[in-house]
Amino acid sequence: MDIRHLGNFLHVAELQSLSRAASVLRVAQPALSRQIKALEEDLGVQLLNRHGWGVTPTPAGRVMMEHARRVLKEVGAARDAVQAYQSEPSGSVTFGTPTSLGLVLLPGLAVRFRRLVPRVRLHLVEGFSASIHEWVLSGRLDLAVLYETKTMGSLTLSPLLEESMMLVGPAGRFADGAALDLAEVARLDLLLPARPHRLRLLVDQAFAERDLHCDPVIEVDALPALIELVRMGEGCTLLPFSCVHALVQSGALSAAGVTPTIHRSLVLARPPDRMPTPATEALEREVLAFVQAQAEALHWSIRYDVLDPQTATEEAAAGTH
Repeated sequence: MDIRHLGNFLHVAELQSLSRAASVLRVAQPALSRQIKALEEDLGVQLLNRHGWGVTPTPAGRVMMEHARRVLKEVGAARDAVQAYQSEPSGSVTFGTPTSLGLVLLPGLAVRFRRLVPRVRLHLVEGFSASIHEWVLSGRLDLAVLYETKTMGSLTLSPLLEESMMLVGPAGRFADGAALDLAEVARLDLLLPARPHRLRLLVDQAFAERDLHCDPVIEVDALPALIELVRMGEGCTLLPFSCVHALVQSGALSAAGVTPTIHRSLVLARPPDRMPTPATEALEREVLAFVQAQAEALHWSIRYDVLDPQTATEEAAAGTH
């Protein structure tokens, strides 16, 4: 089975068109068709259904697509791991975060990393924490930020940060430095994600520990929509300060502390049984340095040994690991 032909099959199956895939791959369509046919004959099973308007994967083809993605990911990782041992980190690295951290972490980190490690191609992903956990466990992500739980599996973990949940309301709702007891919070109109969203589980646990009932008036699993509903005055929510710091600073939202404090801990996670490449190690250094630089403004408590940002920058630029 030819790796290149496997990649070409994946392009055809994803685009559902031999002609479009041939154009993208810059391969003659008859040659591409022969490659797919040879792969089917080699496996003894039909992978694609041919239609007048294009192609669709058969059940066997869908299974083959998943395996092809994993195989090609591992081949790419092997190539990057070997090529990365040059004078400067190179190759590619994929980094993921939960949605609640995406906006505050990914843009700034991307700008910093691109300037300091220009030969590494960075792929950024955000999603629900359960999806990020699954993707790093399967090796689709090289590095990820995850909520720390008791069911982390066989991931390689490093402590990253801890942050407290804040009560967030529309502009002017809470004065600077205000704090509410959790019993007072329970009487408010709350907007929260639905279970099993990790933020909701943290809130539910905190309420249960005080024998309080959490009954949100609206459940919203889309963070931008949740924040906009709060801004419109439809209720309050509980979020880490990092999610709303810019809007609080601009006066578009207000925030208050909650007692007792609701904490969430986050870790850096790598796939099990995969040696980090210089590119991955460079990204990990820059994540730590970025978190340290933003910790005071975003109310983060650092959980790792403090690394001087200048040292991280010099090491990354020099390609040391």
